[in-house]
Amino acid sequence: MNTKSDILIIDDDKDMVETVGTVLEMHGYAVRKAYNGKDGLSQIEKKIPDLIVLDVMMSTDTEGFDVAYKLKNHELHRYIPILMMTSFPKYMAEKGVEKFQHILGENWPVTEFLEKPVDPDDLIAFIKELLDEKNP
Repeated sequence: MNTKSDILIIDDDKDMVETVGTVLEMHGYAVRKAYNGKDGLSQIEKKIPDLIVLDVMMSTDTEGFDVAYKLKNHELHRYIPILMMTSFPKYMAEKGVEKFQHILGENWPVTEFLEKPVDPDDLIAFIKELLDEKNP
């Protein structure tokens, strides 16, 4: 495991950010935190992370997808692995899938998708796998 990999967490839930950050730091990762998409994009411009843990529902229902699509359409950022960690599937089922057709499609902007709550061991396993794929 590359214990100095830089991971950026983007989530508006401060408790979630702190919890995930603590788990990652306990496993030797360097952690940066952003509490909305705008701040996350700003941090990415300053320093490209090795991996992003991204929520969907922040200031809008689909802010995380908006961030992910911006990254995937950017020359320097398109190869950053994105682990989307969210309760969005349940929300989407409640509101109706048709409301979210604009974000669903063939060019899925994330590398992996985990539904909250996420077991810390599963989170670390996914992160390790994504970083290993990025740096074979």
